[in-house]
Amino acid sequence: MTAFSADRPSLNPRDDLFGHAPFAESLANSICTYPGNDGLVLALYGPWGAGKSTVLSYVRHFLEQRPETEQPVIVTFNPWWFSGQENLARAFLGQLQAVLPAKSEKFKKLGKLLGDFAEGVGGLIDLSGMTSGVGSKIGKLIGMVTKSKPKDVPALKSKISTILREAGKRILVVVDDIDRLTPEETRQLFTVIKALGDFPNVVYLLAFDREVAAQAIEQQSGMPGERYLEKIIQVPFELPPVDRVALRAALFKRLDEILGDRSDDLFDQSYWTNVFYDGLDPLIQVPRDVVRLTNTLSVTYPAVRGEVNPVDFIALEALRVFLPGLYDVIRTNQDQFSGHSRDGRYDGDQKAKAAFHEQWVQALPEQLRSSTRDLLGRIFPKIGQMGYGADWLAQWRRGLRVCHPDVFSTYFRMTVPPGAVRRSEMQALLSLAEEPAALGDAMVQGTREKRPDGLSKARALLERLMDHVEEDIPDAHIPVFINVLLDIGDLLLLDSDERGSFDFGNESRVTRVVYHLLKRVDRVQRYDLLKTAIAQGCSLGVQRYLIAALSDEVKKYAENGEEALVDTATLDDLKSCWVNGLKTKLGQSELLAHSQLARLLAAWRLWGDPAEAKAWCEVVTSSNDGLLIFLPKFCSYTRLQVVGDWAVRLQPRLNPAWLERYLDTEACAQRLIGLQKSGAVPDMAREAVDQFLIEFEMLKAGINPDGVDAFDE
Repeated sequence: MTAFSADRPSLNPRDDLFGHAPFAESLANSICTYPGNDGLVLALYGPWGAGKSTVLSYVRHFLEQRPETEQPVIVTFNPWWFSGQENLARAFLGQLQAVLPAKSEKFKKLGKLLGDFAEGVGGLIDLSGMTSGVGSKIGKLIGMVTKSKPKDVPALKSKISTILREAGKRILVVVDDIDRLTPEETRQLFTVIKALGDFPNVVYLLAFDREVAAQAIEQQSGMPGERYLEKIIQVPFELPPVDRVALRAALFKRLDEILGDRSDDLFDQSYWTNVFYDGLDPLIQVPRDVVRLTNTLSVTYPAVRGEVNPVDFIALEALRVFLPGLYDVIRTNQDQFSGHSRDGRYDGDQKAKAAFHEQWVQALPEQLRSSTRDLLGRIFPKIGQMGYGADWLAQWRRGLRVCHPDVFSTYFRMTVPPGAVRRSEMQALLSLAEEPAALGDAMVQGTREKRPDGLSKARALLERLMDHVEEDIPDAHIPVFINVLLDIGDLLLLDSDERGSFDFGNESRVTRVVYHLLKRVDRVQRYDLLKTAIAQGCSLGVQRYLIAALSDEVKKYAENGEEALVDTATLDDLKSCWVNGLKTKLGQSELLAHSQLARLLAAWRLWGDPAEAKAWCEVVTSSNDGLLIFLPKFCSYTRLQVVGDWAVRLQPRLNPAWLERYLDTEACAQRLIGLQKSGAVPDMAREAVDQFLIEFEMLKAGINPDGVDAFDE
């Protein structure tokens, strides 16, 4: 696991990624070579996260490399540690009291003097920093001063100054994290520095964001913040801006550590280059931006590794870190971002769509609007300038792109949704081509795993398999997949995987995979491959669907003068092979129990001998048990909705006229009436029997059950 890159300064110039070391070395030299022994206040200005703390660490490092006689005594004071306390002056002097006597014998006498000085001057300094409207605090501080024994502050300061001058040892007081203080504390700290900044041989090095500090001082005192700082700071230094090349190099190095091996073909270097320069680069302005983004990725990416496109994930996590408002807009408006731009649906008012996208653009900082719009146009092609149709969906899902509706939620849930097919599962499935039996078992196992929406994993596997038929299945494995699917395909047919009249059943999904694999095979091999798979396979339902689709294509292409996948002679041979398999592969009870029985019988009549098909039906329905199994296979449903009603009613249908080609429907009706009266109709057949007899009576009354208004109430 990749270790965290904590938000702490680099300590050793050898680890310098941003070119801070040369500047820090120059600053260290300036501190050591400063002539005279007057007090001096230096400031290191730089925006938040630009690397000020790192520069201070490097300054200390370079100072410690100098000869001992040249090294100053370093006292580190972080006012943020004391944030929330009332007296920064006491805390500051207390730090000097704790550090200096331990550093040198020359400073031993300072211990008590600094304590007395802190007691005498601390409250007064804090009092001088107070502004109107804080009377209770002023009263408290006055009380603190008056309760202690009065100190001769000028005399104490004189004694301390004498000791510091005679010691001849330079002291460097480093003060960091000033920009983390509240405005009141910032004002108070600079009051302390102003009061104590003239001690001899003491150099102050303050690191802060000048604009933040100036605003804090102005807010608290009403004085111009910049002018106030100019009176305290004697030598200002601006932190050199980080070189963009170095900043990018640091980011790329850290991303390499986090993302690790990219041999899974999900990482597209060209796509990454475009996404980075379109919109990510402007988001990374200071070293801390690199730390914030890569720390976030260290936590979030391992959970979805291999299930998301790494480029898209980096881009979205960057938005989450730097533009959280926009990230939330995307997360809660999937339909506005994912999918293709020519989906054939009515999208409503185009002006409303344009207004929606313009709204989030205008909410961005002005300097990021153009680049962020370009970034989202890359990762969500639907909102880009170019049109992308449905033919792009397979490629997007294969690449686990966030723009695909099936993949979108993984990026925001930070996990693969329950029931979804992981990429690792698809890779494992493709690898099973070396073991055809195991491949078939894995597909069938998918029918026993249900997603939260009730659909099976088998349906999802078939849809995902379509993403890989063009490139990821080697030529040598094409026969394996076709043979397996035409052998076990019927075991994948589940009523629960069909949702409404416009949905496709799994027989269609199996057939699409087989069809597109056949397109990769030359015509001679195609015939042999299909003939073998149909002759040896047991999935008569899927085979029928495939042959029917090929037959429709032959007719359509013949009208247009185009070449179909198979010719008429091949098609006739395949039909004959299928009919022979229907009569020999399944026993009577197996064929009777087949979920696609009605379609299989229709194909038998069409492609074979209708008399044979009818004779088989008469035999299997000669018993009451056989009839009660046979009849429900022809029951269907239509959706009825009365004008003005919201509710939709499913109307069962079983017209006896549909069965006249197979049975004596009059005789069947009489048998069924008898079974009904005797209570011998089982639950599984009751609806079909009732509907058959209802429509039988309608026919006798001269009413066509297939008429438009036949079942209107």
